[in-house]
Amino acid sequence: MIRSDRVLVFADPAYPRACSRALLHELLPNPFEICDAAQLAQALESAPRLLVSFHGPYFPKAAWNALLRFLERGGNLAIFGGMPFARPVTASGEVEPEQDVYARQLCLGPFFPVDLAVSGVLPGTLRLVAASEARFLHDCALPLSAERPGRFWACYPRLTQTSDYPEEIGSAGPFDTLLLPLLFAVAKTPSGEERLATPAFVLDQLRGRFQGGRWLLSLWEPDTAEDWLALAEPVRRLLALALEDPLCCAVRPVLACYRPEEAPALVVTLPERLDLELHITVTQADDGEVLRRWDFEALASPVHSERYLQMEPAPRAGLYRVRTEYRPKGGQWLSQETGFWIWDEALIAATRGKRLVAGRDYFYQGERLFLVCGTTYMDSRVQRKYWRLPNPARWEREMAEMKAAGINLLRTGLWTAWREVLPVAGVPTDSFLRALDAFVLTACRHELQVIFTFFAFFPPLFDGLNPWLDPRSLEAQERFLSLLARRYAQVELLSWDLINEPSFGDPARAFAQRPLPNYDRYEQQAFGQWLRERYTLEQLQLRWRETPAELPSWEQLRLPREADYSTSVRDAAARAMLKVADYTRFSQEAFVAWARRMYRAIRAAGSQTVIGVGQDEAGARIAPQFYASAVDYTTTHPWWNVDDLLWDMLLDKTPERPNLIQETGVMLVRDLDGRPWRTEQANAWLLERKLMMGLMANGAGLIQWLWHTNAYMTSENENSIGLVRTDGSAKPELLVMREFCHLVQTLEGQLQEAPEPPAVWLVIPYSQWFARPDLGALPTRQAVRALAYELGVIPQLIGEQRLPELTTMRYRPQVIIVPSLQLCEPAAWFAVLEYVQRGGTALVSGVVGRDLHNLPFDPQLNSEAGQSGPLPVAPYEELRLEDGSRYQLSFTQEKTGYVRKAHNELRELRLGAGRLLWAGLPLELAGELEPLAHLYQRVLGKTPLEPRPEGRRRPWLLVRRPLKEGMLLLVASEAGAEQRLSLEEEGLTLAVAPQRAGAVLWRPGEPPRLFGGLRLVDAASH
Repeated sequence: MIRSDRVLVFADPAYPRACSRALLHELLPNPFEICDAAQLAQALESAPRLLVSFHGPYFPKAAWNALLRFLERGGNLAIFGGMPFARPVTASGEVEPEQDVYARQLCLGPFFPVDLAVSGVLPGTLRLVAASEARFLHDCALPLSAERPGRFWACYPRLTQTSDYPEEIGSAGPFDTLLLPLLFAVAKTPSGEERLATPAFVLDQLRGRFQGGRWLLSLWEPDTAEDWLALAEPVRRLLALALEDPLCCAVRPVLACYRPEEAPALVVTLPERLDLELHITVTQADDGEVLRRWDFEALASPVHSERYLQMEPAPRAGLYRVRTEYRPKGGQWLSQETGFWIWDEALIAATRGKRLVAGRDYFYQGERLFLVCGTTYMDSRVQRKYWRLPNPARWEREMAEMKAAGINLLRTGLWTAWREVLPVAGVPTDSFLRALDAFVLTACRHELQVIFTFFAFFPPLFDGLNPWLDPRSLEAQERFLSLLARRYAQVELLSWDLINEPSFGDPARAFAQRPLPNYDRYEQQAFGQWLRERYTLEQLQLRWRETPAELPSWEQLRLPREADYSTSVRDAAARAMLKVADYTRFSQEAFVAWARRMYRAIRAAGSQTVIGVGQDEAGARIAPQFYASAVDYTTTHPWWNVDDLLWDMLLDKTPERPNLIQETGVMLVRDLDGRPWRTEQANAWLLERKLMMGLMANGAGLIQWLWHTNAYMTSENENSIGLVRTDGSAKPELLVMREFCHLVQTLEGQLQEAPEPPAVWLVIPYSQWFARPDLGALPTRQAVRALAYELGVIPQLIGEQRLPELTTMRYRPQVIIVPSLQLCEPAAWFAVLEYVQRGGTALVSGVVGRDLHNLPFDPQLNSEAGQSGPLPVAPYEELRLEDGSRYQLSFTQEKTGYVRKAHNELRELRLGAGRLLWAGLPLELAGELEPLAHLYQRVLGKTPLEPRPEGRRRPWLLVRRPLKEGMLLLVASEAGAEQRLSLEEEGLTLAVAPQRAGAVLWRPGEPPRLFGGLRLVDAASH
């Protein structure tokens, strides 16, 4: 640990952005030494306390190892002029291209230039503002030239270096580093005033590799040296702060919420080896009435210490703020704010009548359609540890910001550390409950709906062996759910999410394409019982292609091995793929049983608010199409399937329940050199497409993940996702979200459910998806693209397992499409036939008459339409139509090794009162979209959206939604160039920016209102 007061300034006149000695003497408050590039490595070995550089990104590459050793010894750092350590300079003076590998080695994460122009900054409004925490800058002038403000950067620092619970997927990490914003660049934009950059922040290295250091980073390059002089006083104060030791001082309530008769108390955590001055004031949040003040000095201690401050019972219910100003003796003043609640029964009572109920496509609040416009939120500073380190004053401030932006729902919950919340299985700690009380009260104060998520990925074992099946685990889970449901039964703004992104089977293999077994005795018993209820032993031997020697008795039944999951055509080993398919179906039904049990526990505890399960792009893992009947609504978390977003969001929408796009944002994708693949602005446009497509997909609304980026996880992907950077500044995605919130507010009172679900139903062929995932995902993707992009038809997707319910369902489709059939449950097939015989129309492609175990069954078609036996497809096939026309289809990417055809014709069969069209080729598995679109057009009697050159696909999507007054037009473009859309019905021509999305509110006789990446094109110029 370095303890000297020496200041070393790296200043080399040969380097870019060099400062003169005279300028340095104006800016630095203390005596300092100067070294150039050749001297820097040796100078750092002499253990200065603080290294200062105004060269911004430029540094001598030869000194990097010495720089690293200096920081690992706890050296302090102050870098001005841009993103630190981005441009290495060789000993010969060559400036290397910009790179982020050095920044990543210091846990500073990826970095980006801040594009003020794209943010829509209004002229003359950009200014510098001191952060509320930087008390020492509040009396400083902070001039910034409006004409030449310079350039700003942003980075995503990772503030933890390890995980608290490495075995948990969602684990947070220790507070190795604390980030304190000091200066914001603030401007007015079309969406309101935003903090667009953070030109100065400090990183206090409390633990880990760089323990003991304080790093002051100014990611701002001024236009001229005169700009430094104009800011000389704040720069001097910043450098004085940089010379101090890292400081961990926290004032927090002992409990986040108190009952009216209880006396609140505060605990002050004091740092070691520092004398501290503190001024603490407690005020009532509504009227500012001062309840109590403390002013004291805390003398240095060799260890961290705590001081408790006791109060009298508060005079009334409500929120109370605790503001603390503090500094090391003789140092710079900083400030922080926390708070606590006195339980407010009147606030809870005011939520009555405001609970959400599930309709068919949307949620309702009473008679009012409630379109969800939400975000995920825990805490901007401590993130997933919000319940352990609650700060109701910060929650109040941040929820107010979200409410003002148009957010109407927050998703929160537990993603990690259940053993800390529930040290006794199923019984939460009082401190957790009081923190949740405070969170709920703060949300009620702003009339924000809250979805609380109990578990993530797998429920806690609670000393059991299997989280889904062991009675010990299930009983403890029920106790926890019941306790919270009972405690908040009267809070009608609070609803429940049973589990986030669940996976069945082995917890170590979450997110596998299909669940892999856990191989415990409960799973073995449950799987065996599930099979016994469906097959005799002899039937099972046939279905799994096992001999009596291999499966002599039920006791010898074994779960599938990992090798059985291989679907590669290059894998020549015989494997139990059919057993895997059965285990996958078993996992779906086992999860449904779990969800029903938890649902009943919540209802029995008295809570009547909606209950869901937050699932991601699960496919065959745990599919909402299976568990929909066990909850009030389904969900989609569209993260990775950016090439098929509409399909991704439609896949989980059932005919009877709303589907909430419950978690969406933009994942970090890296280039070959490790830098981010997309710019921040490209991320924003991708988020815009996701938001608009969520409405196109009949979503009940959208919940963005995450309002504030989470820097306290070891995953740089998690560190990068969110609307507000860790330093408190707005990413371009926040402006997109504000625009979407504005659209939702404009739709208030205008949006309405259609009388019925879409007329075209597309079957999800789960039998073949469970056996070979590509056979389920690929054909449904292609079908959705042909229907939606080419014909403007948004289909209703339905799981194959639900087809036997067709005759009893409330809704009846006009057309059913069964895409690229290879395997099918006989009951599902015969349900399609019955639907046709009752007057329906069905289009089926591929092979009929093979069950889910690849055994033949009689499809009960006439002999002329029968098939001699399925054959493998050739690389090129022709589909022959009745009028003699032909379409060439190609089957690439090894499909000739696992895809079959029945014949090469399109046959139309009259069955009863309806018709069945059967294409013997699996059309949706072919590479060509055009033949598929033509065939769908013929069956549906639809006209293409607009003429286009032969062989060209339509790169944009247009959806019309009738409003109570007028029309909502939703548009999304996936093209790399601007697209023009002529809308004859509305008499408009729209231009859609590249890879943008937007909406138009159109009413006859009124100017159209545009949102997002759209603009009107003048008819004459068009």
